[in-house]
Amino acid sequence: AETCSESVYLTVRDGDQVLYIYAVESSQRLLARTAVGDRAPLYCTSVGKAVLAFLPPEEVSAIYEGRVLPPFTRNTLTDFPALREDLLRTRARGYSVDNQEHELDTYCIGAPIFDGQGNVIGACSVSGRDPEIIGSRLEALASSVADTAQETSRRMGYVPARMSMVHRVMKR
Repeated sequence: AETCSESVYLTVRDGDQVLYIYAVESSQRLLARTAVGDRAPLYCTSVGKAVLAFLPPEEVSAIYEGRVLPPFTRNTLTDFPALREDLLRTRARGYSVDNQEHELDTYCIGAPIFDGQGNVIGACSVSGRDPEIIGSRLEALASSVADTAQETSRRMGYVPARMSMVHRVMKR
């Protein structure tokens, strides 16, 4: 929160929703609509999409295939094929983006958190009203959010399957 000067959130998955369990609100955010204890859909929040992208595809299909996804804003992905494509992009880059999909004038970047068995259990995010969060600031903020999620996962006992950069350099 100090590094990015925006609000940050920690969530866990609760069925087809995320449960907000920790928040540090930015002094710049005038109307915080999300509070600890709130729930939000997985499909239209950065934290939710970060979780969905790392679930088994058949589990995501079981939740959403054939369902109409209610819009929260004009940017909400409301059909499963569009959501599935967004989740593929999220998985490939390691972070999700919410471009005013859950709340107008709110931009978010989320990254998944894994438990010791490698299962996605939640996510963390940075969120704010500055459109540059997903514009010129995207690379730096996404890196910060992903690093935070990775450190949280590590503390949960998660060890990534691939060797770290340190080990690759040390083997040379």
